[in-house]
Amino acid sequence: MAQQTMYPAIANSPGTELSAALTAAATTIAVVDATKLPTAPNVFTIGTDESSETILYTGKSGNSLTGCTRGFDGTTSKAWAIGSKVARYYTAYDHETFRKNLTDLSGVTSESTTDIVLSAGQQILNATKNARLQGLKVQGRTLIDLLGGAGSGESLTGWSVSGGASISTEMLKSGVSSFKFTSTSAAAYIIRDFPVSLDSTKYYILACWVYIQSYTSGTIRVTLRDYNTVTTRYTANADTSITGKWQLIYLKVPISNTLVGSGFRVIAGMEVPPVAATVYIDEVRLYAVSAADYAAIGTTITGEAIDRLLPYVPPGINGVDGLYVRRYGRNLLPPFTDKAWSFNPNAKANGPYQSVLTATAEWQAISCAVPVMPGKTYYLSIEGITANSGAVGSYLDSNKKNDLAVLSGGWIQNQPLTVPEGYYYILINLASNQIGTYNFNNPQLELGSVATPFQPREDSLIALGGVELHANPNDGSDPDILCEVNGRYEVTRLWRKSNLVGDWSWLFDTNYTGFKRVRVILPTSSGINASERVTKYNGYPLYPSAGVYSAADQSTLYNGVLYITIANTDSGWGDSYTPTPDEIKAYFNGWRMYNGASGVATNPYNGTAGQTKGWVEILSAGNPVGVLPTTIPSGWTPYQLLYRLATPTTETVQEDGALSLLEGDNFIEVGSGYISREPARPKKNALSDVYYIGLNDAGNGGDSNLKKRASEIKQVFKNGLPDFWNIDKLADGTCYAWTDNYDTAATYSVSYIKLDKSPVPSVSGAYAATEKMQIHDLTDAVTEISSTVSVLAAKKAEKDAGPWITPSAVLSGFTAFDLAYRVNKGFIEFRGYVYYNITDVPAGTKIFNLPTQFRPVRITRMLTSSWTSKVDPTASAVAVSLNGDITTEVNVKQNIIFDGLRFPLD
Repeated sequence: MAQQTMYPAIANSPGTELSAALTAAATTIAVVDATKLPTAPNVFTIGTDESSETILYTGKSGNSLTGCTRGFDGTTSKAWAIGSKVARYYTAYDHETFRKNLTDLSGVTSESTTDIVLSAGQQILNATKNARLQGLKVQGRTLIDLLGGAGSGESLTGWSVSGGASISTEMLKSGVSSFKFTSTSAAAYIIRDFPVSLDSTKYYILACWVYIQSYTSGTIRVTLRDYNTVTTRYTANADTSITGKWQLIYLKVPISNTLVGSGFRVIAGMEVPPVAATVYIDEVRLYAVSAADYAAIGTTITGEAIDRLLPYVPPGINGVDGLYVRRYGRNLLPPFTDKAWSFNPNAKANGPYQSVLTATAEWQAISCAVPVMPGKTYYLSIEGITANSGAVGSYLDSNKKNDLAVLSGGWIQNQPLTVPEGYYYILINLASNQIGTYNFNNPQLELGSVATPFQPREDSLIALGGVELHANPNDGSDPDILCEVNGRYEVTRLWRKSNLVGDWSWLFDTNYTGFKRVRVILPTSSGINASERVTKYNGYPLYPSAGVYSAADQSTLYNGVLYITIANTDSGWGDSYTPTPDEIKAYFNGWRMYNGASGVATNPYNGTAGQTKGWVEILSAGNPVGVLPTTIPSGWTPYQLLYRLATPTTETVQEDGALSLLEGDNFIEVGSGYISREPARPKKNALSDVYYIGLNDAGNGGDSNLKKRASEIKQVFKNGLPDFWNIDKLADGTCYAWTDNYDTAATYSVSYIKLDKSPVPSVSGAYAATEKMQIHDLTDAVTEISSTVSVLAAKKAEKDAGPWITPSAVLSGFTAFDLAYRVNKGFIEFRGYVYYNITDVPAGTKIFNLPTQFRPVRITRMLTSSWTSKVDPTASAVAVSLNGDITTEVNVKQNIIFDGLRFPLD
């Protein structure tokens, strides 16, 4: 095939403009500055979006482009106004010409890709070629723990305790403690009733981790019973032959379950005497699951794979949050400069892969725990060892505990190691059995039974931080979908998750005996009726009521309005009292009302003679105040809402990194919880020049916490570029970063993996399996990079789409919801809406003011809609004056939409 013409580019794609209006048929085009375009022949583009036109020109005469072919390469020729933007951008023609010419030169005629599916957790993938993983596709999942976090093992509050049951920090799966049960002859267990009925049309799984420290006799189990009775319906027993190791036990609740009553009872521990054992139980959780997952659990999904499918998640609504896929380097050992290594005080790193140990006693060591796969063979090699030095090691379980000696009393370097089942780490100790100085260089642990030449560890990772993907929490249907589209990642959202906070426009609805119903109009898409799932501030799910309210803690979504019932014991509102909208807001911000005159925080307020209004924090029942509180107490977790959107939305997602595969075996990890470049607030230690990120301790810099607890800090960035900080880990599993080289004038951010778990889905994709597809893959990658550069250049030329700005204040009794404005392509555009806190809005009421640079050159009227409830939207209008005031006009109701409004700057 003949080679096609490839036209040269010009650095940074400088822009110019049309100096005269252009018709659709013109073949000579006048621009302001033709030096901003390459020498002819070449191509250029008018416009910067999907309506742009590509044009081929064969000559330049001053500032005129001659011999023009209009509508080049499939674009549309059309008329353009004077001043339209012109530049030499990267085009579809450039990409296709580049790709076809490379393909022609390669001489390869076959092409093929290999489809793959990566499951949650760690696995081995064998690739036939070095290639990048492309076409990633992920589906959302949602987990809601029906125990509301009561099974965390962090507290016995709410549980009834029998016998030797307590909280212990000795053995745990997560957090800082677990439930401990100790007995020599009697029962030891915990018991709790949950007033939430299990739906007889759904499947459920209750699971927990059990660690048997010692055992002589007795039954260790977890059971589901009828609400507030001793009638056992479903049971899971621990395997008492397994000691010194965590085991996952579970019970399955089928559809048409036989539970009786208005809830269920959970019992965990050793309830059937006589027993003689010491046992720990942690991460007790109860989830609704799909029919497919229900059938697979215990058959095709067993053991720790169940935990990967249904991990213990925090209270509330949990989606696939911050997905990442990591391919570990061929050498699984990190450099000595990585904090994964632990050094004896007599040892130090002399470089990334050089270390020295000056031993003053036997078995001083440099140590590192490396993730591996059970049943797989690895080869460990080390340079610089002597007859009296080398590596000794242990296998560790998934909790990095319970070691099993690899070789008793012997060195394990320069030999293959096969990992026993049930173990997921190798603990490597570089040590000596005599006093002296020893060097350990270029350690390498790799998959396989033979050694290969040393190479540094080079991981490859793609992460999608800040993206939470959901699905129907009952059966996993209708998932959000994240996929790669033309080199970019897009998410199609079918679900919306929101925190139900006091800033929303809450209104009183109906009074019942013992509880009240409130309502709020959703500030976004109205959603599908009865699709809502709501969790309370304590993590417990509300019961969907379908419009029939019989008790507190029920919800209904109907025509864009969310209804919630609240117990008077939770809110502090007496049966005869009607709360104001601001008092409802205070409740959703974490405050309970009470009769302040009584001085007793549990006495409700009825508004009767002699009573005064008071408020206390819901969580602590303390910090009483006598005026309506507007702050949010420390530690408050708001109600959460998930609902199905009436119309799906699509948005672009920014990824971190790109994933490449190595020819041969690849050690892959699919996880969640990646948070990308969160702005950091380093704090200085009071007694030194050390600065900390992610540490909440008054003696170590005060509250420098990240938004989430970090289990792994991937990178600290200074002014957007990687910066070296030391990384350390605390006993509770959290990480923090510190440095003594802090720049007070710089801005810092952090990418990290959060400690709290999220659901982890499977990931599908493909890689190039032939030489021709590798070339296609290469050209596609170049296209993606060039496209990104082109977009940046276009934005520079257009000066468009500035940042969203929140008004400094809204006035006259308005409350703003996601209200913001920005400059975009010569227009001021708006988003969000406002709510008037009194009645319908009188004409001429000022809402807010625009700063000087955002004001119109003439008085502008913007048509919109407003409503009192979503069943009565009314055509309305707001005006923008020359001084920037935005005011209402006639026929304006309480809620005024700003979404989609805009006006020209000139």
